[in-house]
Amino acid sequence: MFSKVIVRCGRSVTNLGHRVFASSFDQDKQSKMDPWEDLAQSVRRRQSAQISQKVKKASFSENVSKEKELSGTEVELVLLGLRGDKTPPTTNVACSSNPPLNTKLVKKYFQTLSVNEVCDVMNSDLRSCTPETLAEVEAYLDAVDKLDPSSPEWDTMTSLFYHPDEDRGIRYNFLPRKSTNFEGYIKHSQTLQKLVMIGVDLSAVQNFPFIGNHIIRLDFERDIVPKLLFLKDLCVYDHNLGLVLTNNPYILEDPISKLQSVVGYLKSKKFSADIIGKMVSKHSMFLIMEIADVDSKLGMFQKMFHLTGDQLREISSLNPVLISHNRKKIQDVHFLLHKIWEFDHNQLKAMFIECPLIFAEDPKKSLQIRLEVLYDMEISNDKIAKNPEVLLGDHHQVRRRHAFLREIGRAHYNPEREGYVALGSLAKYTTEKWCWKSGIPKEHYYAFLKTE
Repeated sequence: MFSKVIVRCGRSVTNLGHRVFASSFDQDKQSKMDPWEDLAQSVRRRQSAQISQKVKKASFSENVSKEKELSGTEVELVLLGLRGDKTPPTTNVACSSNPPLNTKLVKKYFQTLSVNEVCDVMNSDLRSCTPETLAEVEAYLDAVDKLDPSSPEWDTMTSLFYHPDEDRGIRYNFLPRKSTNFEGYIKHSQTLQKLVMIGVDLSAVQNFPFIGNHIIRLDFERDIVPKLLFLKDLCVYDHNLGLVLTNNPYILEDPISKLQSVVGYLKSKKFSADIIGKMVSKHSMFLIMEIADVDSKLGMFQKMFHLTGDQLREISSLNPVLISHNRKKIQDVHFLLHKIWEFDHNQLKAMFIECPLIFAEDPKKSLQIRLEVLYDMEISNDKIAKNPEVLLGDHHQVRRRHAFLREIGRAHYNPEREGYVALGSLAKYTTEKWCWKSGIPKEHYYAFLKTE
């Protein structure tokens, strides 16, 4: 037992009877007088030789850059390339004939990356990673998430990560894996920073489903600049580029060949480049549609409302939202107006040419209620067809203004009679502007509203 204490501690121990005088002896002289010191040194030399022999035989010798002081049954190894040019962290690896655990994990979870590449990816901000590399990293992190943080497997899996903290609250030095917004990425991503510089509203873009996961992996020069040049070729002004990408970030996801094919189709239908540029600036969702869908939608408008080619091009250029609007809702609005409220084809055509956004309204709620209000006001279909914008206003506002005009005897909406007020103005303008255009003192109108 006494000898075990001496070997473990590696210290010079004298006889118990001479302990009082040990401090006054010279250290070298004391070592020569101590019979247990030679035994302790021989044991340490034998253990060092055994450990060194095992290290040399191990298959992971290529990952060992420096051998430090050997102690017990463990040896401290330095893994190559963990932090690039920085001082690499050390990892305690048990002395055995098996390769280190880090190398095992790399071979198991990373099929196309080397140890150095994996460590570089894990400790970078992932800005320059390819989608294939990110896919392997995500698979590895998914495996980590399934483990219990208190298990030894968790320590093994997370040993690939560089972290100075020893507690469980490890702050990994790379981008967050999951997030509902761009806040955690904007400081690390030059792509997101440059998108903001050109006017893209990331707070609006992040509300589009599935697009954020794609954008953070894009390289600005390689993936986004060609799309910007494509938009500029369509006569989209520089100050509108950010607005276009904000309203339709899916442009960054689709290949540029698909966008060019849609533009080529519109040009084949005699849409000029200037008109296409204006359409893209207003509503660019039609760019990500299939050519067959765009052709089918334009053909439906032309057949449903008996339009000429020039009329169709003019309406499409002024209201490109109709091209990407839900086909079923447009058909439901047409059915509501034609079959239920008995507007004839000529009236529907006039309404579509004058105010096509009516057919983008919700037929079952807003449009139906407005038609009922106009019916109670005894407004004929012919007057509605000549003033279709009245179907786009707030029905409460239309009802109140009509009640006031009826109170003062001007609710006839006949341009040939004195005191004429346009029917469409009931749904437009602010209160002050409507009173001014109608020649009505706003004090009288406000006094009337208080009596309702």
